Amino acid sequence: MSAWFKRKEKGIQTATEEKKDTPKGLWYKSPTGKIVESEVLAKNFYVSPEDDYHVRIGSKEYFEILFDDNKFKELDEKLSSKDPLKFEDTKKYVDRLKAAEKKTGLQDAVRTA
Repeated sequence: MSAWFKRKEKGIQTATEEKKDTPKGLWYKSPTGKIVESEVLAKNFYVSPEDDYHVRIGSKEYFEILFDDNKFKELDEKLSSKDPLKFEDTKKYVDRLKAAEKKTGLQDAVRTA
């Protein structure tokens, strides 16, 4: 009996441009290896239903959990860190602050409401 499909060339011949990628953030893989859909994870307050792993979240997600309809008044929005001691190790502290603010979009590590 012969196969109805026979590959002419060995290996996968799909060009890199034609390959389809999975969108980032669609699934979350916990440290124990369990895979959970991001939407299911958010509905479960960022606790994996597979293994009860508590996922690390930012202040935005935490405030969404804490406050009804995401309504809150943020206190001290303009509060930011300063460097009165002119601290420096491998990098200046002021440069570290700027990099962190650029990365997170937040003024400081603490957010109050």
